[in-house]
Amino acid sequence: MKKLLLIACGLIVAVILGIATLILTIDPNQFKPLLASQVHKSTGRELVIEGPIGWTLWPRFGLTLERAALRNLPGFAEPDLLRVEGATASVAVLPLLSHRLEVGEVRLSGAHLLLQTRPDGSSNLDALAGSTSAPPHTQSDPPAATSTSPKPESANWQIDIEGITLEQASALLLDERNGQRIEIESLNLEIGALAPHSWLPITLELSGRDDAQRFTLQGSAELLPAAEPLASQLRNLELGGSLHSPSLRLDDFRLKAAAFALDKASPLTLNAKGQQADRAFDLQLATTVTLGRTLAGVTLQQSDLKGTLSGQGVPRTPLELGAMGDLKIAFTPFKLDAERLTLQAADLALSGRADVTLGTVPHLRFDLQGKTLNLDSWLGSAGAAPAKTTAPPIQSPAPVAAAGKPATSQGSGEPDLSALKGLELAGSLKLERLEHDTLVLSRPALTLALKGGVLDVQHFSADVDQGTLQGSGRLDANPAQATYQLNAKATGLQVLPLLQRFAKTDLLSGRANLDLAVNGRGLSAQALRSAIEGKAALKIEDGALHGVNLPEMVREARATLKGQRADYVKESRKTDFSALTADFTLGGGKARSQNIQLFAPALRVHGSGETHLVSEQLDFLFNTSVVGTSKGQGGRDIDALKDVTIPVRIGGNWSQPTYALDIKSLLQGNKVLEDKARKEAERGLNKLLGDKADDPALKGAADKLLKGLFR
Repeated sequence: MKKLLLIACGLIVAVILGIATLILTIDPNQFKPLLASQVHKSTGRELVIEGPIGWTLWPRFGLTLERAALRNLPGFAEPDLLRVEGATASVAVLPLLSHRLEVGEVRLSGAHLLLQTRPDGSSNLDALAGSTSAPPHTQSDPPAATSTSPKPESANWQIDIEGITLEQASALLLDERNGQRIEIESLNLEIGALAPHSWLPITLELSGRDDAQRFTLQGSAELLPAAEPLASQLRNLELGGSLHSPSLRLDDFRLKAAAFALDKASPLTLNAKGQQADRAFDLQLATTVTLGRTLAGVTLQQSDLKGTLSGQGVPRTPLELGAMGDLKIAFTPFKLDAERLTLQAADLALSGRADVTLGTVPHLRFDLQGKTLNLDSWLGSAGAAPAKTTAPPIQSPAPVAAAGKPATSQGSGEPDLSALKGLELAGSLKLERLEHDTLVLSRPALTLALKGGVLDVQHFSADVDQGTLQGSGRLDANPAQATYQLNAKATGLQVLPLLQRFAKTDLLSGRANLDLAVNGRGLSAQALRSAIEGKAALKIEDGALHGVNLPEMVREARATLKGQRADYVKESRKTDFSALTADFTLGGGKARSQNIQLFAPALRVHGSGETHLVSEQLDFLFNTSVVGTSKGQGGRDIDALKDVTIPVRIGGNWSQPTYALDIKSLLQGNKVLEDKARKEAERGLNKLLGDKADDPALKGAADKLLKGLFR
């Protein structure tokens, strides 16, 4: 035992003496020219060591180096490809005797790297191998002697590195092909002990910027290196950072994964919090990621995204968001396919599939289904007072402007449709129910396409108010004032609730069929009314004209002709009809019709006139004729005016229409009525004057009086 102890002490003393002799007799600076020559021979670049090379004794024997640089070829942005302010490395001596190379921590401080790509695609990394590569093997070359080649001695060595530390490093990445410039202003990297088949701890911290944004990144992980780099594995991965740009502020993001390897499903979580424009977001994603070794794409299965969105322009802020599904992402070109997709925004839930392709203009395709969508909660109108762009309520009518002039309540602002110009869409949406104010659409279905700022609604259908609605249309957002086209067909709609909702009037009731073909320019409330053009055909069955009782007005006309007061009959102020048809022409801010037909019991009505769409003024004349029947509304009281045309004028406005018997029109140009009045006048004269009634002078005076009355 004593001998062994003496031998060990002798070895230690010998090592110490050897190191001392090495330090005292060998100056490492004398190797600078040799190192520079070997580097130039291997890389074709110049190695410059400005500072001294020295020995270190504590805590381990090693070397130090200061101010060294590997030069770039001429013509690049900086003279140095890589420069280092200081470097240290140490080696354990005793393990060398056992063929083990134990390198202590390798520390580099103040390192700076330049990576530059020129417009022609060449970079400062080209030709780093120099001109020492071996010539290619040819047929004339003698065969290699493999059987007698000794095994390299280095194969028996075990190499361990305690760690690598990079502190206060920086880098500049220039790509002149696209003008990109990225600066890594501060980089700190620690790599733990490098040992075969062992997990390697890594920590990273960096900050940098490019032309438009600043970013930071911090993280840690454990790496299990493999002979093939893409076969390496990660575990305990944690990354975090921030990003600030003019359009996006990512205050914090966190990514965590217990394990990650290529071609293997790896669960991970991602949290992101920040702000875009005036909208703040806070998102959390849990998913299982599979990244292929080709690095061409990634799949995210059982993805679950939750978060909130708040700020200006966000309905129901803060808006609760959620999404679940399976995603497949291709990187070149970027395309995202979402299957078994479920989207949640507040109480709106949609399901289906979608895909997104990113290019010069993003393209989105979708096929989604949902249950109930309440537009009031998204448009901010639920529970609010009626907007200024709608007609005033019946019970409190607003002042009506003169015909041909816009009412002061109409808005004039055009909506911002710029978002339609930077996106392409194609897809379909089906809902069980769509609600807006008191309007309820059942089973609405929509198919649309958006390209080049033009939105094509290829098909729309829904059930509403016991009827059906179908239509198609186009919206072009490219002009300063957007243009639109709309073709719609409604069948079996109940008119009264629609008029009450949209025109705030109860003028008509009944079951309606409508054909509409219109176009226009401008989407403001003012433009929608003043610039719309087109045709509308309306047919209403089994309905009523509210606010006017035409049989009552016929009785009034009868009494007027007899010079009597009409007997009051307590009846509701409405006119029942079996059918009402009308053809309207829209243009110049008005809706005009010369062909309004109303078929009521004992009455036939032909109407014409116009309504001003902006001021909401009404100007219609209904010529009412009594047909040969005393049945129905009005009865025998109106039989006496059979074949007499009785004019009724409708005026006022949508919310307060007025109805009046047009006496002047009643008396003028009515041949039948004139004949009846002439006979009544002759009968009266005969009764009053007796034999004198045949006097020509009296007859002439009476005839002149009647003609003046009917002119």
